[in-house]
Amino acid sequence: MTLSVLFSSCEHKDLCYQHPHVKTLRVEFDWRDAPDASPKGMCVYFYPTEGGGGQRFDFKGTTGGEVELRTGTYRVMCYNNDTEAVLFHGMDGFDTHGGYTREGNVLEPIYGNGANYAPRAEGTEDERVVITPDMMWGCTATEVEVTDTGISYVCVPESERDVWEGKPAVSTEQVITLYPHELVCTYTYEVRNVKNLKHATQMCGSLSGMAPSLLFGDESLGTECVTIPFESVSDGVSTITGRFYTFGHHEENTAPHRMTFYVVMDDGKKYAYGTDAGERFNVTGQVHDAPDKRHVHIIIDGLDLPQPIENGSGFDVSVDDWEVVEEDIVM
Repeated sequence: MTLSVLFSSCEHKDLCYQHPHVKTLRVEFDWRDAPDASPKGMCVYFYPTEGGGGQRFDFKGTTGGEVELRTGTYRVMCYNNDTEAVLFHGMDGFDTHGGYTREGNVLEPIYGNGANYAPRAEGTEDERVVITPDMMWGCTATEVEVTDTGISYVCVPESERDVWEGKPAVSTEQVITLYPHELVCTYTYEVRNVKNLKHATQMCGSLSGMAPSLLFGDESLGTECVTIPFESVSDGVSTITGRFYTFGHHEENTAPHRMTFYVVMDDGKKYAYGTDAGERFNVTGQVHDAPDKRHVHIIIDGLDLPQPIENGSGFDVSVDDWEVVEEDIVM
């Protein structure tokens, strides 16, 4: 009877060896805010809200894929993983994870890493020169909670922030949808009515007063002012154009944005435009007042390049002296 009582009181229960449980989660990317994006791949970081380093998952292409993740609460960030110029720091934390670029030289678009001295715009001599970033797309998701029965999270498309009702998305199928948008700015420019442009063999430029870095968690910019070099393209007739990426302008910085152009003529002489303290190449207003801060277009009207001496000696790569040209430019 005693044995019968003991055995009848024994109740079988399933054993659970995982605390917390690990769930299969699908990450999907919705490109409505960047329909022309074409990254080779994306990375996603899941940072536990209780602290500790994040888990990184990489996906080829733009569609996403499945990950194994413990149940719990997270903050999430994603961006394209095919960058070449962008360097990263603070990757152990959601709030410190950011991107920046290495130091360079204003002549790097012409000479590469072997660039030497060139005059800088007056008042910007102490700014570090850093190269431009690659294009980056990404976004964040907050209030992410992974449970045994589903996932809830907040990830609002950039284009819908003004109409968002403040309700987290909920998926019982363990799917989180992320909405990448452009993280860096695209600047374009044109210099119109350029004289003697057919005699220019090489050229590049720089823009001062720009931000050196970006934090991905809140998309805040670094407060330091730096100068960034960029390429210039000539149509051989009268127009110089260019396009480059930048982290952008920190709105609290009051330093002016000055463009400087460096031109090598077919007689080997070198000229720098925009180095004086005047308003000739001060494009601060055009940067600050641009209707779309992520897509800024700058226009400069008028630039007189010198008429080289006919039958000159040609381009001499050993010449390092630059002739500073001060000329009124109508903006």
